[in-house]
Amino acid sequence: MKYPISSILLLITWLTPASAQQSCVAQGQLKAEYQITVIKHKLQNMISNTKETTLILWRKNNVVAHQYPSTRITEMWQQINDKMIKPIRFFNEYNRAIEYQPGEVVHGKKETDWSYRNQLISDNLLTSMQTVSTHGETCEQVVQLVQKTKKGDLLIEWMPQLKLIKSFQYKDPQRQENWQLVELDIQSAKTAAYFDKLYTYQSTDYADIGDDHTDPFLTKMVTLGFVEAGASGFYNDKGQQIGDHHH
Repeated sequence: MKYPISSILLLITWLTPASAQQSCVAQGQLKAEYQITVIKHKLQNMISNTKETTLILWRKNNVVAHQYPSTRITEMWQQINDKMIKPIRFFNEYNRAIEYQPGEVVHGKKETDWSYRNQLISDNLLTSMQTVSTHGETCEQVVQLVQKTKKGDLLIEWMPQLKLIKSFQYKDPQRQENWQLVELDIQSAKTAAYFDKLYTYQSTDYADIGDDHTDPFLTKMVTLGFVEAGASGFYNDKGQQIGDHHH
């Protein structure tokens, strides 16, 4: 059963002892579903192109996953230590996975910022933004942050105790992107079940892909470009967009 975000936050606060409210469920298990809308403008004839998609953020201790229902791909990252992050890509339609080694360059970049994957936005970008307002307490606290640059304007509603984006809005002359948290689920059983299912997939190490020319799945993924190309469109610590081909 789905519950409104406000009801879930109220339940978290009521169930959490005062001594432990600061941690909330930030380091535990949760599922957060986002509705993403991207509007691209063509200035010459003022034609707009609108795309909508869903992103589901899953957290379980030192593992985070980004599920894309529209592409049936799940990106997972496991925090090995402060400097090492292990990426794994799951193809939900095929029950298959491609596993990368910690520190390996994937999709043209090396994973070094855990906050960027765990929160969908990096701590460096958050600290560079200006605080407009703060309301609520403990798990219900929401901080409104803004950043205005020559390229565009960024507005975020940030839930610091949950380390979670409540809403995200980016706007420039050619593009407008809106993220909205539409469902929050803190039932550990559901999150654990999702990760357990992913771990049943047949996994192939990225380094071994070129050695097997008989696997139809690997051949198809390489041909389509899914082995090297990313499935997400997030922002780095400089506020620059990374990838956009699935939004």
